[in-house]
Amino acid sequence: MTKQNNNCTNCQIVRDYVDHIEDEQIRLMCFLWSKGYSDDTVKRRMKLSWPRLRELKSRISKDLIAAGVKLRS
Repeated sequence: MTKQNNNCTNCQIVRDYVDHIEDEQIRLMCFLWSKGYSDDTVKRRMKLSWPRLRELKSRISKDLIAAGVKLRS
């Protein structure tokens, strides 16, 4: 599989993941990150503590890896 195919596959997995998010807080976080907002801005706009932001971010990353996203080397 080429790097291009890998990127397309990852994009599709992420789109599918975002389409099926039921937690509104996680959905908003993903939306803000997709618009280019930094973690600090997401934290402030959503009134989250750093530990809570890290917890949610960890959950998202675990879900994406479980869904099949391939990490870059």
